[in-house]
Amino acid sequence: MKAIVVTFDSLNRHFLPPYGCDWVQAPNFTRLAERSVRFDTSYVCSMPCMPARRDFLTGRPNFLHRSWGPMEPFDDAFTEMLQAQGVYSHLVTDHQHYFEDGGANYHTRYSSWEFIRGQEGDPWIGQVEDPLWPPAAGRNAKHDRLVRHDLVNRQACGRPRTGRRPAPSTAAWIS
Repeated sequence: MKAIVVTFDSLNRHFLPPYGCDWVQAPNFTRLAERSVRFDTSYVCSMPCMPARRDFLTGRPNFLHRSWGPMEPFDDAFTEMLQAQGVYSHLVTDHQHYFEDGGANYHTRYSSWEFIRGQEGDPWIGQVEDPLWPPAAGRNAKHDRLVRHDLVNRQACGRPRTGRRPAPSTAAWIS
């Protein structure tokens, strides 16, 4: 048996054809749903992304006994339980917070992992001069560190690069 668990940040199921949306074209999601078990009910315990990931990996609500934090040595992750039964798990993510101070140890609970760089202010591309700041509103109108890195990464996507990594605009993100 093969099992693939796909989770996404900020993806509303009401915008997916397998959940009834008829105006969004998402053939890959449709094809995946035709070959998968679809879950129609989900109960969110901890809304912020990292605590929600701890809920997901351990099967217990995070915010009942602690605030934001990393996986703890005493946490039993389902991926480790599966590994003990000979099941291989692999994480593909663009979620840089796994690799920051205070966000550590989530990715280490998988058999292997890979990180697709360039999302949400990831300090991936080094550039001393400021990027071109397009007219923007809301969060992107702020000239802060995260927005700056995001603009540098996006502008670098059009440049020729070496190496195996796909450009963030063409990668398939699974987190």
